[in-house]
Amino acid sequence: MTSSDCVVADQAPFKPLVGRKELIAVLMLAVAGRALYWFKRPPDMGIYLEPWFRHILHHGPIQAFAHPFSNYEPAYLYLLAIGSLAYGPVSIMTIIKMISVAGTIFLTLGLAQVLKAAGVSRRGALIALVLPSVMINDALLAQCDALWAGACAFALAAMMRGRTVQAMVWCGVALSFKALAVFIAPVMIGAMIGRRAPLWQWLIPPAIFLASLVPAWLLGWPGYELLTVYLGQAKLEPLIAGRLANPWMLLTIFADHEARHFYVAGMIASATAGIVIGVLAIRRSRDPRMLLVLVALSGTLLPFLLPKMLERYYFLGDVMTLALALALNNRKASIAVRAVQLASIISHMTYLYFFDHPYPALAGAVCAGVGIFVMSQLARPAFHSLISDLKIAFAKRRATVARGTGQSSSTQLQ
Repeated sequence: MTSSDCVVADQAPFKPLVGRKELIAVLMLAVAGRALYWFKRPPDMGIYLEPWFRHILHHGPIQAFAHPFSNYEPAYLYLLAIGSLAYGPVSIMTIIKMISVAGTIFLTLGLAQVLKAAGVSRRGALIALVLPSVMINDALLAQCDALWAGACAFALAAMMRGRTVQAMVWCGVALSFKALAVFIAPVMIGAMIGRRAPLWQWLIPPAIFLASLVPAWLLGWPGYELLTVYLGQAKLEPLIAGRLANPWMLLTIFADHEARHFYVAGMIASATAGIVIGVLAIRRSRDPRMLLVLVALSGTLLPFLLPKMLERYYFLGDVMTLALALALNNRKASIAVRAVQLASIISHMTYLYFFDHPYPALAGAVCAGVGIFVMSQLARPAFHSLISDLKIAFAKRRATVARGTGQSSSTQLQ
């Protein structure tokens, strides 16, 4: 039995989840949900997004990049510059939210490719348009997470098909928008090793990332500052009061000052988890559905283990567990998408309404833990295979050492 057989052992015959009537209902719900949030002003609008946009309006969409004005990499800022051309008839907040919704459409296309690579109907990807965390992200918070997550989806779809060059190009695009693309890195690195990709292909993501910086650099933005934007974000991270529903919220609530002494433990745990997921990806690099399981697991488990995570950082897990549920169409995958989605919703509600008393996030952490446990069960065939091979290798090693010791003793006696 192959690993794919194990993953879908309790799968019912697949039926399209989105028929014509359902399609209309999904699109109507997508529009209605965004109309509900559209005129609400998110917290980051006045602090970051609107000042950046006004800088572009003041200096023009080209000269605005002559000097630093944002702690984002310029890929997203280029989109703001293009959007600034519509200012006047369209308000600043509407333009920014329209860019975010366009990112969601891009994400939906990426998920459709993932589903196609998994061998199921692409139409189910439209459900991403009404996923609560996605609607909150684009219509309420006006964030751009769909852009990097969409690129990750295209990267995964390409890797599922064995198209390593395309996968690396999309990884570079994802990295150009946000460093959070690192959540997919264990699977991509493992799959590249498993497929024995040539060295030059590994250079594609950094090349794409550097290419995204060139226009801003040519216009005057100092190269050093462009290259260190993510380092600046990392320095800012300890000062941010993250509200992601993960175990660290327990320390945030009851021992916030002492929690920083344990941050290294979270980093070690996440690095260890990433290595294990990467090893599994090496061994299952040609198994499309197992790669999907591992990406969904990585996108949820890594932010679950890391401290000071923001409320939006389950985003990759949100959309990949949706793809997982649509691809496998079984009970475990259905539990996973519901659990992770609930954890993400609770994280957002905690940020918006319970920021100073983030007790609801503790319940969200339990939900995320349930989702991670279920996805671990889906990945169990690959993990058990790894453990079995390690036991065999260890036994052979012991036998070799024993033979060597026996021969050495025999030689000494002679």
